[in-house]
Amino acid sequence: MMGHGQSTSGQGGRDTLTVMMYNLLYYGVNTSFCTASNNSLTTKNSRLQTLFSYLAPDILGVCEMSPVSSVNAGFLNSVLNTGGRSGYLRANLMNPSGSNIISLLYYNSNKLGIKSQVPILTQGRDIAFYQLFHKPILPNNDTIWLFVAVAHLKAGGTASDIAQRGQEAGSLVQYLRSTGLRGNVLVMGDLNVSSSSEPGFDSLLNAGTLPNHRMKDPVSRLGSWSGNSSFALWHTQSTRTTSNGCASGGGMDDRYDHILVNDFIMGDSLGVRYVPASFRVLGNDGNRFNGNVNGTFNASVPVAIANALYDISDHLPVVLKLAVGPVIPSTVHDEEGVSMAPGAPWRLVCDPVRAGTWSVQIPESDRRGLWHWTLRSADGRILQEGRQECRSGECLLGGVNEAPVLGFLELSRHPLDSKSMVQRRVLGAVPPVRYP
Repeated sequence: MMGHGQSTSGQGGRDTLTVMMYNLLYYGVNTSFCTASNNSLTTKNSRLQTLFSYLAPDILGVCEMSPVSSVNAGFLNSVLNTGGRSGYLRANLMNPSGSNIISLLYYNSNKLGIKSQVPILTQGRDIAFYQLFHKPILPNNDTIWLFVAVAHLKAGGTASDIAQRGQEAGSLVQYLRSTGLRGNVLVMGDLNVSSSSEPGFDSLLNAGTLPNHRMKDPVSRLGSWSGNSSFALWHTQSTRTTSNGCASGGGMDDRYDHILVNDFIMGDSLGVRYVPASFRVLGNDGNRFNGNVNGTFNASVPVAIANALYDISDHLPVVLKLAVGPVIPSTVHDEEGVSMAPGAPWRLVCDPVRAGTWSVQIPESDRRGLWHWTLRSADGRILQEGRQECRSGECLLGGVNEAPVLGFLELSRHPLDSKSMVQRRVLGAVPPVRYP
């Protein structure tokens, strides 16, 4: 898959996936207000080709897509797999509610595959839920899993609208709870919420019974978003100040579109990590409040992209990056956080096949002593600890990180006599046992 913004291998051999969520504004659907004249599919496709030549996502969740197979397959063949890009596939259609607009997933099959998918029924539109796996499959048939929900919650500001959004989000939370799902989870969509305190959003963040069922805003920008200039950098709607009869007007003043991640992804617990500072509202430079996405110079994207975003939809896409692959530390650090030179003693080794298994290689001249080790989470909690006395010969220090989060190994050697000083090191990151 070619083009600007193509995903590449990350540091330490980890792959980097670009994730995008986009409300496509009645793509291929004609209504009394969105017509072939004010919402031209030909214009959309041309502008989308420009956009994806600039930023080609590996995972693309869309809403307000036509449920007609020829139309959403046309998006695949006429937009995604063009301009030197190839390998995109579309998930199977799911629309038990019979809506005239659906949520759907497209993905880069060179990097990802779908194992299963299911529609989650709500009072309104279905939530599309997918289980993806990362390629290539390892020789032991192991892989890294990613669960993705694509949602389009009820629009509107009435008490009834707010209550229905709460029910729809609650259906997703209940599905996670009833299935006991444990893994990397993304929830993306046009959630249509005006604040983080709305029941629909709050339930995603707080109602899950297990930590990995509770979602997080990767930029931690919670509050009352609608019409609030303090959140100008995070607003996603509307791209224009004046309605054309189909696209809403009013300028950028609502944060409707989100990609939420669970604790496992934030903590790099199961081979998928949110890349810090990678979340952005594409085309929003923070100077769009109550304005057009292309009204004045836009510092965040080229002029052609700002113009394309204006024409495609009244929403901006939201984007983030994920680092995918086993966490294998490549450096050793002392307690000051300064990297030690290559070949230094006390080297942490994480087994790439038996996830969570770690050992420390210590040169013979440095083995004698009482060794203490502590495995801590990123927030400082002690996950595991132990001690071992080494007097001569072989001395193997090791263990298994059985906690469901990434751990950081602290190691200290206390001398068996009083002539030497205590030595301490923070060696690096240890991935957890990968749960099925």
